[in-house]
Amino acid sequence: MIRSEELLDGSTEDHALVRTLEEKVRALEDELRFFRALADELPLSLYHKDREGRCVWANAALLESVGSGLEGALGKTVFDYYPRELAEKYDADDRHVVETGETWQGVEEHQAPTSSEGARYVEVKKVPVRDADGAITGSMGIYWDVTGVRRAERLEEERRAQAVTLRELGAPLLPLADRVLAMPLIGRIDGARAAQALDSLLHGVSERQAAVVLLDVTGVTMIDDEVVRLLVDAARAVRLLGAQVVLTGVKAAMAQAMIEMDARLDGIVTLSTMQAGVAWALGRRK
Repeated sequence: MIRSEELLDGSTEDHALVRTLEEKVRALEDELRFFRALADELPLSLYHKDREGRCVWANAALLESVGSGLEGALGKTVFDYYPRELAEKYDADDRHVVETGETWQGVEEHQAPTSSEGARYVEVKKVPVRDADGAITGSMGIYWDVTGVRRAERLEEERRAQAVTLRELGAPLLPLADRVLAMPLIGRIDGARAAQALDSLLHGVSERQAAVVLLDVTGVTMIDDEVVRLLVDAARAVRLLGAQVVLTGVKAAMAQAMIEMDARLDGIVTLSTMQAGVAWALGRRK
């Protein structure tokens, strides 16, 4: 029979090594529990798959979305949970990461098996998992719902498109004849509309090689600095492009206001009506 004294003799260092290793294992286990608990509390879906796309681990958010516990999900693939078309897309992305070692990131359409809300959009990042020797053993990924962001972006794009359309309607540039354009101005002209009108005017004159541009102010409800500045800037800029500005529809009140503002309208032909302006432009072409 071996006495305890004999066990201790010559084995003290072994016991110390075992205790050290046990402490390190417990520390690693505690750290693993901490990070898994943290992952389960995140409002993000995380997973770890092997090289064949089989589930090695997933956090609570992802497991809830597929209606499974971790034990039930282990070894499963995306083909066990998602429509085939989506599953093939997810699987192809995972295989790309595993085969190339490259990170993949993008926005994908997503359909959670437990959701009845229809397709949503998720931001996804997938990276390779490597062992101690650097060999790729699988992939891990993280994704989060960005449907609300995408909808907001789409609404903002629609709003901007509508704003552009409204501005274009507020300062349309109409071709009347060969190298003759007309821009009827209606309502109140603020700074934004004045800038848009001038930009549209210059582009139109340049693209169509116009010789005459009729600016009709019959429908302008108020004459102020913005309108005067627009007329002066238009006359100068259009002349630089080799065209003539004809101002039509000026009423007595507007003429008086322009005089009081000391507006320099040199080089602008002024006529009482749009019809007179058209006749002048057509006569000039002959």
